[in-house]
Amino acid sequence: MPMCSPRGAFVCLLSLLAASQAAPVLAAAAPAPAATSSGFRQEVDGSTFVIELVPFEAPAEGGGTRTLHVSTTEIPWELFDVFVYGTDKADGKSNEKADAVTKPTKPYIGMDREFGHVGFPVISPSFLSAKQFCEWLSAKTGRTYRLPTAAEWTALCEQSGIDPKNSGDYAWVKENSNEKTHRLASKKADKLGLYDLFGNACEWVDDGSKLGVVAGGSYLDSMADLGCAVFQPCKPVEWNEIDPQFPKSKWWYSSGGFVGFRVVCEPSAPAAPATTSPAAADAAATNPSGAPRAD
Repeated sequence: MPMCSPRGAFVCLLSLLAASQAAPVLAAAAPAPAATSSGFRQEVDGSTFVIELVPFEAPAEGGGTRTLHVSTTEIPWELFDVFVYGTDKADGKSNEKADAVTKPTKPYIGMDREFGHVGFPVISPSFLSAKQFCEWLSAKTGRTYRLPTAAEWTALCEQSGIDPKNSGDYAWVKENSNEKTHRLASKKADKLGLYDLFGNACEWVDDGSKLGVVAGGSYLDSMADLGCAVFQPCKPVEWNEIDPQFPKSKWWYSSGGFVGFRVVCEPSAPAAPATTSPAAADAAATNPSGAPRAD
């Protein structure tokens, strides 16, 4: 099976807003500590999910390495929902900078495919959606978050210590996934402390192109087809095959229920987020007819 090929037909259901049962708070309600060599936890106002980040050595411009931090899991639905639906603004937990970030249109089908929602990796966001999430997260926290580059993802993989012979201990792939995503961190962590670097959802990587590439494979891929330097370009036509809209969504891949992402944090000290404000600064990502804009 080609890496991250669509699963095939599935029942399209109406999108459900985030589940009513919130995930348990993993850290006290206080500003997250500055990044250290041992990692840190990032709280996000308006969400009970706390992003755990650990350090790794990434290639540096001009040679050598530098220390970055990466999320131990892929981004879950309950945090992505706050971004998409603006529930933090309704709760008075947003700020003007975050409100001003252009956000995805609401999905018209249940993009979680009923695999699971709270505690499961977000699937189907486009490369643009993932990048906008990083911009929003940066505005919310005062830190600089982004997608990993191809070289950084390769470095993560090489430092993970995952042996293909025992990959089933670490990865939800074709051989053990039952063709669906599974709860985050339900397999063993690798040597870096990362979960699901291979399998579960494949991950957006910024290779400098407009559409991005994916790495790590998903629940549909065989481990034998994956590797630290294996990347697949985005296939927007194939991954949006069942989208009836015209033009097709630039935010969601209706036939791409296998693509997710994790985030990298730059090593700069956190700045104070913008003053909390109920002002509605975000513009809808649709035109009056309801079709996605080209911007």
